[in-house]
Amino acid sequence: MSFDRLKPAFDADVPGALWVLRFDEEGRAEPGDAEDVARLGAPGEAFVWLHLDLSDLRTPALVAKLDTLGEEGRKILSSPIDRQFIDHSGNLVRGAFIDHERDISGRLPQTDYLRFVFGERFLVSARERPLDAVESTRLALSAGRLAATPLELFETLVMHLSDELGRIIFELSAALDRIEERILTDGRGHGFDERTTLGSTRRAALRLAREVNGLRSPLLRLEAIVDEQENEELKEVGARLARRVDILANDLAEVQDRGRVLQDELNALAGLVTNDRLYVLTVVTTILLPATFVTGFFGMNTKDLPFTEIQNGTAYAGALCVGAAAAALIIMRRLGLTRPHGK
Repeated sequence: MSFDRLKPAFDADVPGALWVLRFDEEGRAEPGDAEDVARLGAPGEAFVWLHLDLSDLRTPALVAKLDTLGEEGRKILSSPIDRQFIDHSGNLVRGAFIDHERDISGRLPQTDYLRFVFGERFLVSARERPLDAVESTRLALSAGRLAATPLELFETLVMHLSDELGRIIFELSAALDRIEERILTDGRGHGFDERTTLGSTRRAALRLAREVNGLRSPLLRLEAIVDEQENEELKEVGARLARRVDILANDLAEVQDRGRVLQDELNALAGLVTNDRLYVLTVVTTILLPATFVTGFFGMNTKDLPFTEIQNGTAYAGALCVGAAAAALIIMRRLGLTRPHGK
């Protein structure tokens, strides 16, 4: 395991904060402290990343003290969030994105919102549970990645988020590859049993599509808003991130299309299996129909029925039933009616 040089940032002694990182002029991150939080956003001070834990009861009090965030920024960090968005006004960018949760084993399927507010000299983020993209960004900074401005740090966060979404899309595509291979290999055998796996994969793709589209729309709106307000650097970052998420959306759309095609293939396979079973039932019924006629004939309560007065009459009648069924089978075979089409 590589050495985490930013681990001391967790011990900044700021109630409600998970870590405080201070960046030098070159963009190199170093562990920060309570004084960095007290001077947050002040002119001439180092650029600071403050990451908050919303599950800590002390966090609302800390957020209330951060006047540099503005009233709207403090509200975003402390109020419930139910959508992904970006808002740009003045020198502040505020918003929230969905990110996957993380534990010591890696990414989890559950998601949570990453809230953020950043200006020229600070970025403040907050979450309720550990998030994958946030931790990936911190580890990248620990490994030497540079972020000279809060905007570069924001771009790094979104890039790690989109990279993780790309890995999930690749996993879904690989799952569809396995399902497709099973269907084509096993045909009407075990390939038909892939319905459950395909259903769960399509549900995962649908949930991911909501996340990707929810991320894509705010970035596109950010590009349009910034274009009006003539912030060229923020506009370029928004455009780059929007294009990156556009690629994810296109890749995910292909995965969803493949899922629908495979679903149609399975439905057609189910129809073939049903037809095969109905065909077998029809053949058996047709073969037994002459024998049924014979037994019905001998079941009539009329005089002078064959074999009623001779010894072993039942055996003769049984042989007649078998012979009638055999004759029906021979006729059907000669007519090619006992072989399903396609076999």
